[in-house]
Amino acid sequence: MKPRVPCGVGMGTRSLVLLGSGWHPPLFREECKALLGPIETLHPRLTFVTQLDSILDRISGASLVDEVLHSTSRLWVYEREVSSEDIANYVDEWAESFLPIGSFAVRARKLGKGVCDLSRRDLESKIGAKISSDQRPVDLEDPDSEIVVILAGPGDSSEHWDDVQQNPLILWGVRDTSFSGTYTGTSPTERPFFKPITLDPRLARLMVSLSFSRGPPSAVVDPFCGTGGIAIEASILGLETLASDLDSRMVEGTISNLDWAKGTGSYRVERCSADGIHEVWGSHKGCSFVFDPPYGRNAWSSEDGLEVFLGALSSARKMSPDGTICTMLPSNPDALDGPVSDQLQVMGMDWVDLRHRIMESGWNVRSSIPVRVHKSLSRLVVLCHPSD
Repeated sequence: MKPRVPCGVGMGTRSLVLLGSGWHPPLFREECKALLGPIETLHPRLTFVTQLDSILDRISGASLVDEVLHSTSRLWVYEREVSSEDIANYVDEWAESFLPIGSFAVRARKLGKGVCDLSRRDLESKIGAKISSDQRPVDLEDPDSEIVVILAGPGDSSEHWDDVQQNPLILWGVRDTSFSGTYTGTSPTERPFFKPITLDPRLARLMVSLSFSRGPPSAVVDPFCGTGGIAIEASILGLETLASDLDSRMVEGTISNLDWAKGTGSYRVERCSADGIHEVWGSHKGCSFVFDPPYGRNAWSSEDGLEVFLGALSSARKMSPDGTICTMLPSNPDALDGPVSDQLQVMGMDWVDLRHRIMESGWNVRSSIPVRVHKSLSRLVVLCHPSD
């Protein structure tokens, strides 16, 4: 049983391991794919990627990435027992080649039940003692480098269904200090314009990330901007933002919130109906349409509500035929119990029928992942590409 060590990569290319939020592992992996392209899934919450530095820089804007490691090595643990001393020896051997000269600390963390009943504290102590030298002293307060050891075992619980296997894995690497850590955003209640319906900043940021699935968008368009949650996240990321709403109070409030957020991306906000955005904004190549349409109890109780949504899709296709759609749709909470079925109720109709209506509007559903809102309601995060 030997650990797998990092492979050599070319100039301007790096290999990283991303540790995802435990809140929603499937959406974490979907975000990784949208931002970075092909990934290797090591565990529901661990992905491995090799990419150009210019693309890896997108991780800084991710919503569901908790930690980033470089120079990693991994050890799959199946039926054989492994001890803290074994791991300390492996990490010591790895450190000779990959741990920079200077002070260091060891941080261990468990995912799920961990691996082989290994103690995090015992592992930290033994690895630190094994590596420590005059050139690489231990410094728990302000180390030059941090070795992160992840004990990824089964039983990593989430309230969202996941079909990825959780094979026992021990992984270690150097924490990438260029990544600032878990994204939380600022509380919507701190904004000058606030309504209880305001979208969680983490979800708003996630939806913008998912819209990178065909490459960085030329602009982010939100035809149901509400209080401006999605527009704020897009502008903070430096993206041009085009927001609109039929309610003039929301338009004024979104402008106030965008001015307050001081994002680096330019923005414009106009009052218009969702099916008229192509007339207001004109033709734009490579846009992402990112929106959270109204989803209250009465929002989709009539054919009118569905037509508003489909009208927005049709207008988006006219505005940017090569664009991307990322939206969230109200669905039955049964979606949280397993794979999304054709019979799932989404916006009051079978998902298979709604997908057909979306196709008729010029878009093809590429992924659909449910998110819990509360006990009686979930939302389906839907990503669409052009249908031709």
